[in-house]
Amino acid sequence: MKRLALTAVLGLAACTNYAADRAAYLNTLVGQPEAAVVQQLGVPGRVFETGGHRFVAYTSQRTTVYGGGGFGVGGFGYGRGFGGFGTFDAFPTEVVARVCETTFDLQGGIVRSWALHGNGC
Repeated sequence: MKRLALTAVLGLAACTNYAADRAAYLNTLVGQPEAAVVQQLGVPGRVFETGGHRFVAYTSQRTTVYGGGGFGVGGFGYGRGFGGFGTFDAFPTEVVARVCETTFDLQGGIVRSWALHGNGC
């Protein structure tokens, strides 16, 4: 039980470090021209302009498959015979898609701020 708790805490710490590192990187782009963002991140997937603001968005996605597993015993048949052994998934397979959209707000061609949206950020 202690090992499970330690693993969970370390896992959360790893996510926290990743989020902090990502935020620090994105902060280096604030004040930079749009061309610098495109040079570092590539062509944005979406662009929207309104009220003197230009929003450029980058989407990243990753899919994780958590496999089921387990071993079971078949049942006894009616009359003569034996149902046999077999396997079954005690835990169903789960597919989780994680998406993160990073949106930059530009004014006058300069990055003013950024925002993250999604379950994979």
